Amino acid sequence: MVKARHQQPLARPSFKTRFRAYVRDHVRVLLFSLGKLYRTPFATTFTLLMIAVALALPACLYVLLNNLQTVTHKWDDVGQISLFLQTDTSEPALKQLKATITKHEQVENVNYISADLALSEFKNRSEFSDLLEGLPINPLPPTLVVTPINSAKQSDTLNKLKKEFQSLANVEQVQLDMQWLQRLQAITDIIRRAITAIGIMLGLSVLLVVGNSIRLDIENRRAEIEVTKLIGATDRFIRRPFLYGGMWFGLLGGILALLLVFIVLLVIRQPAQDLVGLYNSDFKLMLPSFIQSISLIGSSIFLGLFGSWLAVGHRIAKIQPS
Repeated sequence: MVKARHQQPLARPSFKTRFRAYVRDHVRVLLFSLGKLYRTPFATTFTLLMIAVALALPACLYVLLNNLQTVTHKWDDVGQISLFLQTDTSEPALKQLKATITKHEQVENVNYISADLALSEFKNRSEFSDLLEGLPINPLPPTLVVTPINSAKQSDTLNKLKKEFQSLANVEQVQLDMQWLQRLQAITDIIRRAITAIGIMLGLSVLLVVGNSIRLDIENRRAEIEVTKLIGATDRFIRRPFLYGGMWFGLLGGILALLLVFIVLLVIRQPAQDLVGLYNSDFKLMLPSFIQSISLIGSSIFLGLFGSWLAVGHRIAKIQPS
């Protein structure tokens, strides 16, 4: 009697073979999910427009805030301290005072404005230059304009510097426009907080839009999912195309949102420059940088994936073959 031969076990595929199969399967599903969006152009376009508008609004506000901060940083008089000296201050005393302030660790530079130069500038900017010509003496004092370092341009630090400079010899009065600085900081902080709140709310709306689109797709393919489970497919395998669909929604919606941001900024660029030009500024409206553009698209992809993951997670598990 011939003994039955024992069947040799199949050799386990190498890691390289398994990795290639894994990558090939993901690429296939990636292209399949993109083709599925292409085959439903109306629903896809509607969803992408909703995502793009929801993301473009806070992105535009954020870029405009950056432009506003750029303009304010160019205003050199913000945070400067003006020291009005006594009119009889001698030249040696003036040089000694300027040298003392320049050596201060919280001072960036000191600019001296003589009384004659101050009067000349006032005449050029004033509508009463003819009346000023009749003055017997120059009423304006010599002035030292102190620019603190950036780290010292805070309310408490500037107040301390003001009190310190007020005690110096030959200083008649110290002027600091703290009210304007405080208002500027408060307005900027309010705008930043408002943009953050709007961005969070609209980000949640993107999650709902993507999640609802994926949920409807799951319901439309319910019978297909049941059959796929009957032949042994796992939930992980079935979830994959839906997750990639959410990723495509995020990627394409982010690109469309970035395009909308560029269009809006280009539309308002010339009027904004005309407005700023009235204040003799060479400011030019900045468009989103490369890092900002990548951040917008990356955030959109994350929202798309997360929204689809929320929709797919429990829905797939509940669908069982009957």
